[in-house]
Amino acid sequence: MKENLLKLSTIVRAAVVGACTSLVLAACTPGDKAAQSGTDGDSEVTIGLTYIPNIQFSPVYVADAQGTYADNGIVPTIRHHGSHEGFFTALLAGEEDVVIASGDEAAVAASQGLDIVSIGQYYASYPGAVIVPEDSDIHSLADLKGKTVGIPGEHGANYYATRAAMQEAGLSESDVTISPIGYTQQAALASGQVDAVVGFTNNDAVQMRLAGLQIREITLNPTSTPLVSASFITTHKWAQEHPEQARAVVAATTKAMNDIAAAPQIALDATKQWDTSLTDEATLSAANAVLAATVPLWLGDTGTATGAQDLATWAQMVTFLDSLGELEGSVDATTLATNDYVSANDSASPQS
Repeated sequence: MKENLLKLSTIVRAAVVGACTSLVLAACTPGDKAAQSGTDGDSEVTIGLTYIPNIQFSPVYVADAQGTYADNGIVPTIRHHGSHEGFFTALLAGEEDVVIASGDEAAVAASQGLDIVSIGQYYASYPGAVIVPEDSDIHSLADLKGKTVGIPGEHGANYYATRAAMQEAGLSESDVTISPIGYTQQAALASGQVDAVVGFTNNDAVQMRLAGLQIREITLNPTSTPLVSASFITTHKWAQEHPEQARAVVAATTKAMNDIAAAPQIALDATKQWDTSLTDEATLSAANAVLAATVPLWLGDTGTATGAQDLATWAQMVTFLDSLGELEGSVDATTLATNDYVSANDSASPQS
């Protein structure tokens, strides 16, 4: 039984926004499958995904497998980062054209003077949540007052989500004890070392339930959370020089999100071609659990993925991160994210 739980834990370890974040997949090595590549000049687009193949990336795999990228005029190369790479290293070196990464990390990179822009929304909903034992007396974010909250470290998405939760509840730094516990959220919560942890609905919460831990999630209010999760990140230079390819990446991938929502099996079928661990009932069950928790993040409140970004939230996030001292320099929120590369048919959205 213990071995099975450890195996399940490995399968769901991939987090779209982790403690150091943007699709961080903890302590893994790159997948063995070679990237697919094309030879059609400017139609070639390299899409970067972090660390290992995972069901959370299935819209990219599906758009490739079903020819949706080709239908939109591009020949994709899918590239998983090595675990030693920075989030935007390959992008800025020209080895990738677009990378799926979290908005907060993009803002931090932009504050360092790097050429970074988000051209589309990958997650429409922010996955951060406060996770407590099912029998906890914490039922709202305000109930965190006087409690100890465990996070991997005082940096990255878990920390940002914690501070956002405190801000939403009107709590000050002195009201909550933030305890850096490394990647031991499950054990720390189960043992009572902390009263709550901050994790992600499609990763940490799934992992804990698969391990048999009875938990509840207290999600952040999407209308007041000043954070942006996974997004399509590129450089201004590439987007301006390849506008049709940029639009094609966003359009084809978001179409795949909607296709997966209608027929989830296509996500598993496409992911199996990349994630060779999906071979038995346990791993497939875990992947299905992650997928079920991820689909709502793609679709958001509207129930349809469009790729259109809430630019006001991007601006709020820049202000919020600056207030935490996370930005190294000034960031112009109006140039950090744009909906110029969202297809006209999809941009008719409250977030555009």
